[in-house]
Order: sequence, then C-alpha cells, then structure tokens
Amino acid sequence: AAMNKGVMWTETTYDSSDAFGGDDDWTMASSSSSNSNKDLSALGGFVGFFFILSFYWTHEVIKNVVRTTVAGVVGTWWFSPSEASSFCSSAVRDSFFRSTTYSLGSICFGSLIVAVLHIIRNSLRRTSNNRDAGILRCMAHCILAYIEALVEYFNKWAFIYCGIYGYSYVEAGKRVMNLFKTRG
Repeated sequence: AAMNKGVMWTETTYDSSDAFGGDDDWTMASSSSSNSNKDLSALGGFVGFFFILSFYWTHEVIKNVVRTTVAGVVGTWWFSPSEASSFCSSAVRDSFFRSTTYSLGSICFGSLIVAVLHIIRNSLRRTSNNRDAGILRCMAHCILAYIEALVEYFNKWAFIYCGIYGYSYVEAGKRVMNLFKTRG
C-alpha cells in the first residue's frame, strides 16, 4: 500500500503542469498556445521512467534482502540450532552479511525482473483508465498480472534457496523448478 502511494505521488508530480517548477527545459509546450497541455520532453520521460524503475527496484531489493536474511537464519537454526539460539546470535549477523554481500547480485537481478514487470503492468493500468482502451489492453493487463504473480512466487522460493544454500539466482531457480517438478 505504501509503494502504491509513492507511485501515485510520483505520477501526480509528473502529470502536473508545473512539473519541475514549470521550467520549459523539462517540458514541451503543445501545439496550442495554452500552457495547460504541457507534456514531458523525451529527457523528462526518460528520467521519470528510471526514477520509477529505481523506486520499484529498491523496494524489491530491500524486501528480498530481508527474505534472504530470514531464510538464512531459519536454515542456520534448522541445521545448527545452537548457533541461532537468540535474537542477537551470530546467525542473524552472518545471514545479513551473506545477503548484502555474496547474494546481493542475485537479489538485485531477481528484483529487477519484478520491478520491470511492475512498471509494465502499471503502465497498462494507467492506459486502461482511458475510455478508448480496448479489450486487448485489458487482456494484456490480466495476463501480465498472472505472469507477475508467478514470477513473484518463483522469486520467493529462489531467494529462500539463495539464503539457505548460497546458490546464485539462476542456480536457485533451476533447483526450485526441479523441486516443483519432483514434489509438486
């Protein structure tokens, strides 16, 4: 919910006619003489796209660092209960260290995939608010929502494998798919 509010704030900022202080370097005036029909320039759209991408990506990375850290602590508790006996045990510190160093590349890669899917789905959602949006956009939005849910579910298990066993993202994904095939 907090992420949606942040995205709505960002989109509202870019939609307002006084975006970036109303400076014409950031906006282009439309062909009409009124200033109420300004759009972002190509540079402003590019910057806005990467701002929103970084917002989603950062949110996913933080969420998945926590998930990988918790998986590492639970794995340590399962295989060696004496090392994870308290809240301030070395298992928490070591799992967080592994998540933010050795597994960070895997976490960033998996999080980027989900962040790009979020942007595409929100773009489709934003265009589907238009009355001229056809049934194909609605169907694409529905299919993309299912793909996004599957990727997030798959990522959750892949990051658990990264946290427990220290596999790379691709190797963890292969192992998760093997697990799903053999165990259902």
